[in-house]
Amino acid sequence: MQEYRNNQGHTHGQESDKIFLIEPLLPVGKENRISSSELVRLAGCGSVRELQKRIAWEREQGAIICSGCGAGYWRPANRDEIKAFVRTTEARAFNTLLAAQGAKKLLKDLEGQEYFDLRGGDNVGGKKDV
Repeated sequence: MQEYRNNQGHTHGQESDKIFLIEPLLPVGKENRISSSELVRLAGCGSVRELQKRIAWEREQGAIICSGCGAGYWRPANRDEIKAFVRTTEARAFNTLLAAQGAKKLLKDLEGQEYFDLRGGDNVGGKKDV
């Protein structure tokens, strides 16, 4: 496989303005998945974080890039792999929303209070314990 900077990528269907550079590097099928570290090398990314940003952008543009809990990355081989990826991604999103709910409830409870010490104090009215 060619390095990222030399890879011309490919487009999906008639969306000729959307060029994917990571997706063509991926093997087909979960059993052939590629690790993040190997994909960083192949794609010419500076870090896993940079790779994740590029993958996120390609997904937003319509690329189907499967992944799962440290299992690496791959292009789906069939409908079942796509369905599994959707289920995993939706469950992750749902759990993130649940985590935010607790913080949103706390913010709502705090409305009207000028000061709240998250370290354990219950100061109200802007006075700190000294």
